[in-house]
Amino acid sequence: MTGAGTPLQSAAATMESGDYRIGIDLGGTKIAAGLVDIQSGAMTHFRRRPTPVSEGPIAIIRAVAEIASDIIALAKAEGRFPLSIGIAVPELVDLEGRVCSDWNFSIETIGAEIESLLGIPTMADSDVRAAAHAEARFGAGQSHQSFVYISLGTGISYSLVINGRPWAGANGFAIHFASSVLALPREDDTALTIANAEDFASGKGMQRSFVRRAGKPPEDGVRTLEAMSAEGDSLCTRILDEAGEVTGRLLAQMINMVDPEAVVLGGGLGCSTGRYREKLEQYMRENIWAARCRSIPLKLASLGEGAGVVGAALAKPLGNRRQTIKVGA
Repeated sequence: MTGAGTPLQSAAATMESGDYRIGIDLGGTKIAAGLVDIQSGAMTHFRRRPTPVSEGPIAIIRAVAEIASDIIALAKAEGRFPLSIGIAVPELVDLEGRVCSDWNFSIETIGAEIESLLGIPTMADSDVRAAAHAEARFGAGQSHQSFVYISLGTGISYSLVINGRPWAGANGFAIHFASSVLALPREDDTALTIANAEDFASGKGMQRSFVRRAGKPPEDGVRTLEAMSAEGDSLCTRILDEAGEVTGRLLAQMINMVDPEAVVLGGGLGCSTGRYREKLEQYMRENIWAARCRSIPLKLASLGEGAGVVGAALAKPLGNRRQTIKVGA
């Protein structure tokens, strides 16, 4: 028979014609991974396992290689052949894919290590930039030429997206948002107040505030604070209000500086609802200088846990080539 061929042949041809990449979101507590069709953003063979941080870098690299190998085998059995592997990490990553910080683990050459083990081109990228790229391509940022992606969770980071691409900066390090230490005069002019906004506004910061004031950790982190606040607990309400105000003012400052079309909130805390989110939006809008910008869309990331995996699959090296912005592109 000629023409369309058998259903099996047609299905195989369709699968082989896709652009499949493996995305791996390597976090401080878990590794999430999947096979991604980067034309559609569809993900299959999703896998998750704990990150063996306490066992050291070699164990982490081995765990990443194992989860990638499993997905490669499953994909090949279906006639799908991954062209590359992307790894999103909660670290600074330069334009060539080298991990340049060790906040969570020391894995400077993880891309080269995985490529050597598996024989597939591999690229690392910062996790916030990967998630922003995924939201730009397939999620909440699709309809915007520019937006700021803010990841709110254990920590706080950001990525500015222009014309569908995260702006990496001159070195690849444009992800810091609330971690710089600020100095402001005290009201009595006796000294400077030294403070780091992330210490107050992040999920970890709110939990520290509760421990400092209540003498014990909240049972379920920020969820406990939100639940207790809803029941009338004044301490939890104050902590959420303070964190929401700090974050909202920071967001307003970002909007005042770069004037994006929208803000997309990601991360576990960013996608939550409750008093923290309400106060964040209130103080953000109140502190935007230009009146026409105060109605800026504030969106929740739409890809959930998959954003890091899909974004990692989109990673590719920029090398020494500086990013350029095509106005109106």
